[in-house]
Amino acid sequence: MIDQALILAAGHGSRLRDHVPVTHKALVQIEGEPLLVRTCRMLEQSGLQEIVVVTGHCGADVCAALNGASGLGIGLRFVENAQWKLSNGISVLAATGMLAEKFLLLMADHLFDPEMIAAMRGVSLGSGEVVLAVDRKLDAIYDMDDATKVRLEGEHIAAIGKELTDFNAVDTGLFACSDALVARLSEVEARRGDCSLTDGMRMLIGQGRLRALDIGAAWWQDVDTPGALTHGRRLLREHGG
Repeated sequence: MIDQALILAAGHGSRLRDHVPVTHKALVQIEGEPLLVRTCRMLEQSGLQEIVVVTGHCGADVCAALNGASGLGIGLRFVENAQWKLSNGISVLAATGMLAEKFLLLMADHLFDPEMIAAMRGVSLGSGEVVLAVDRKLDAIYDMDDATKVRLEGEHIAAIGKELTDFNAVDTGLFACSDALVARLSEVEARRGDCSLTDGMRMLIGQGRLRALDIGAAWWQDVDTPGALTHGRRLLREHGG
């Protein structure tokens, strides 16, 4: 069972940030509470023991919101990504020294069905593997143009990227990780001075080490635009908050 989560909360998120009255997109109010606080409560209720949060843009505000959240008892650790303007893989590398052998990886600007967290906590990770939660309900995706598409071959992922035209699932932004992800990102960063999660995933695909978990009827939403925020709030109300 996976007991640690890594949340990436370093980016600026200008597509949403410029339309809401908060300093960081992860602090936007969702049903009366900052999105990131709500996510951490859900992780605590799922049984996780620790959350590592990578901060960058307005990091002090993110830390203050979580440290000041009433009743939040899960262990919190923070690490600053001083290079937060680079790609999101750098945020993973910033947390390397804090990561357990296995951990969940999720984005600060996503809403997730608690059932997804429970399923991913219990996923079986083989040596050097990473598992990505994917959504096959293509007709339910809010903004397919902006979605990261995935092509599945059996339980393995054969291709990933926003530009894919041949795909049968969508990346939900929730991963069950081993140190294999850190190793692949480190390789890319050493060559280019930057790295994205997609870079790491594509290397794992080439090694046959990126598997998929179908979320079935579960729901999720990437809250990165005003329209997606409205849709996410609607989903939360529909599914009981």
